Amino acid sequence: MEVAVVTGGASGIGGAAVDLFLREGIKTLGVDLNPRDEHDDLAWVTGSVDDPTTWDAVTDRLASRGWQATALVTAAAYLRVGTILDLEDEHWDKTYSVNVRGLVLAARSLLPGMIARGGGAIVTVGSIDSYMAEQGLISYATSKGAILQVTRSLAIDHARDGIRANCVCPGVTDTPFFRKHLATASDPEKFLATREQRNPLGRLLTSEEVAETIVFLASAKASGVTGSVVVADAGLTSCFDFRTGEEGA
Repeated sequence: MEVAVVTGGASGIGGAAVDLFLREGIKTLGVDLNPRDEHDDLAWVTGSVDDPTTWDAVTDRLASRGWQATALVTAAAYLRVGTILDLEDEHWDKTYSVNVRGLVLAARSLLPGMIARGGGAIVTVGSIDSYMAEQGLISYATSKGAILQVTRSLAIDHARDGIRANCVCPGVTDTPFFRKHLATASDPEKFLATREQRNPLGRLLTSEEVAETIVFLASAKASGVTGSVVVADAGLTSCFDFRTGEEGA
């Protein structure tokens, strides 16, 4: 029986991943600050991913269902806008606690069981900010860079244990998380239009599009893929300048 554990599963990319796993017939346990209604195929733990007691609750909830995790998806995230001069220590601490420590606690909690059963898949959610800088997002970008390296390290440290670990790096995706960031712009409509036009596809990604990549990497169809970064960004990072008019080359 396949069982996926998904953090940040109440909405956005994590929520879309939960929904897609369920449609694929995979039992799923979601972890989020916000709850979702449980049913036969969906269990839930309400709590913060950077709190060890949350992962104690995940272990207990899996056991109560008679489930054993075969896949882990870490989509929970925290973002604070600001430069290095704007952000207080508490902002840095919170960013790294949720984005990096949350991943570490999740892996530490579920890896032993996966290894004991002969393997499993870990899919982390990074960002194009994992390897590119973005104005005003220094703490977020550096934490996403750390996620990328944690993923690669998990892949090589536990390859012979049957563990595959890969990182999905989305571009700008239309999620509640992005809409919250959008609201901080001085001109949200202009900011949104600019973000859309930067992408060769001419639009933002949907959560469902990113979730398709996540679920593929968690599946046996991706059995030969580990330690990899899969970029889903509507073509944004494929070029340094995309022109929509007739300006010429």
